[in-house]
Amino acid sequence: MKSTLVEFARFENLEEGFLRAGDRYLQMVANLCVRTRHAPIGQRDFYALMRKLRYGTASEQERQEALTKLPELITKFFLGLESEEENQKPSLLSILAEGSTDLQQLDLVANAAELSALPFEAALAKDGTPLFLSGGGVVLTRRVRGRFTEQRPSWPTRPRVLFAWSAAGGKVPQDEHRKALLAALEPWLPAANRASVFVELGNARLRDLEAVIQDASEAGKGFSHVHLLAHGHPVREANDDRFGVAFTHPVEGMDIVAPEQLAKALAGIRASAVVVTLAACDAGNQTDTITPEKSVAHELHVSGLPVVVASQLPLTISGSNILVRRFYHDLLEGCDVRSALHRARVELYERREEAGHDWLSVVGYVELREGYADFLQEIRLKSQLASLENLRDRAEMAAKEGADSEVLAAIRTALKRRIERLENLLSETRGGAALDENRGLLGSAEKRLAELCFHHFKDEAGQRESQEALQRARDSYRLAFEANPSHHWSGVQYLALHAALTGEVNPEHWKTAYRAAEVDRQRPNEFWAQGSLAELALLDRILGQGTDLSATGYLVEMKDRVAALKEAPSHNPFGSTALQLQRYLDWWRQDLGFFPGTPDLASAAGDLGKLIQPMD
Repeated sequence: MKSTLVEFARFENLEEGFLRAGDRYLQMVANLCVRTRHAPIGQRDFYALMRKLRYGTASEQERQEALTKLPELITKFFLGLESEEENQKPSLLSILAEGSTDLQQLDLVANAAELSALPFEAALAKDGTPLFLSGGGVVLTRRVRGRFTEQRPSWPTRPRVLFAWSAAGGKVPQDEHRKALLAALEPWLPAANRASVFVELGNARLRDLEAVIQDASEAGKGFSHVHLLAHGHPVREANDDRFGVAFTHPVEGMDIVAPEQLAKALAGIRASAVVVTLAACDAGNQTDTITPEKSVAHELHVSGLPVVVASQLPLTISGSNILVRRFYHDLLEGCDVRSALHRARVELYERREEAGHDWLSVVGYVELREGYADFLQEIRLKSQLASLENLRDRAEMAAKEGADSEVLAAIRTALKRRIERLENLLSETRGGAALDENRGLLGSAEKRLAELCFHHFKDEAGQRESQEALQRARDSYRLAFEANPSHHWSGVQYLALHAALTGEVNPEHWKTAYRAAEVDRQRPNEFWAQGSLAELALLDRILGQGTDLSATGYLVEMKDRVAALKEAPSHNPFGSTALQLQRYLDWWRQDLGFFPGTPDLASAAGDLGKLIQPMD
């Protein structure tokens, strides 16, 4: 994603400030010449406009007037639409026009207190429509230069979400938010132990929040995402006009937590959390420009949380529901967090009849690690694999428990969505190892769909779908193997599926996969290659080429290598190898139409499976 830095600067103390119409600021845009911008409004008039955007405190006519005037003022200051001569020079608008077909980021740095209060998200394009709708889209994100405490948490392949809510300040739509979060998490939700992925803290007290975060951190199960649903409330301190968050108090009913208190309570998640969303009115409100401490969102972000999404004005219930549903759906589908933020804003705008001007209120503080785009590509693939494994486990659990066809059909639908997502990722992946891995993952997804349909949908349509999915799986594995012949795992998968479907094993492909696996086998502490070699030795019963060890010998070597490790491997090689061998026994059997015209491999595969089953 193309990103353009836009920074405003002035001299003297940046922690406190006051808007004065006409005051000068320096604006730096990418590598363009520095320009002077003049404050378009004074503090009192700015307060008056912002008050008109607080639902229930002004008439609808006043709200609409503010929605017309404020964007015009912001646009004049932000984009500098001034004289015709000035507009002919290279500018922010000309930079945006260069990449008009794709989503672009405006990386805003406005450290001066009075400027951080301005709703830059309201800026307009030349045609008078919201700037964020221009071309392929424009997503404006904020950050604070020099104050972000870099923690560099790893972007997770498997999310773990904490949903904390409090109705201390009045009713909140916790049921709708829970439903939205669980829907977004659906591919990762295990058949049992939902708490491994999703934890809910209802009517939360501040100390409860601290405790659950601390316990998770100490157990090595930190939260990757935190969603807080509560009411925003003015801080009850003299000379402090900021907003805090209303938590539950055991005696007084409501505990108004100041921004720095909440930042302290969330300190335990900084090593694991990448996203915090605040569905609380005014959690991003920066209009108190004379208090050195800032809004909840600002304080959380500078404390080291890479992405914080909040609202700089009151948020409607409908708007909060739309925000949590759309943002988390797209984010957990593997979208760039900036794309997820943009799409949420677009939907809020499209549904402004019910969500008012929440599209303008939403603010995102974003500080992404260097190389995020490449890193995201890798994480997307790992996330898809994690979700596929989870769907497989859910299918097995559902079958064991005698789940009805409706439950299994839902899992089948979820698998098809994963496949569609992987196909989209395949078209987006630029090449290299990520492309090869994506093809392999697509094969894995199709194989899981084929297996589910074969075992649990016995009608003609279900069996036909199984056969077609198995053929697509074979083709995906073949493409991955041909693109990278050293990747023996995809080669073995291709050879096994092709043999199961046709009874044939290509000797040249078999030799290539065998050599690649033998090369890997020579590495100290290697144990994955032995699984590939064991299956190649099993398939050699059809070819008769000969291998260095028997299939049994390779699995014994795998067990010995793993036993010699000082620490257990992060992924269990015995489980995946046993699962693959089991397919020969209860799926790819000759009496069920597989391996036509070849020696029966089911019995041999069963014996091999027993050899490693105790290690699973």
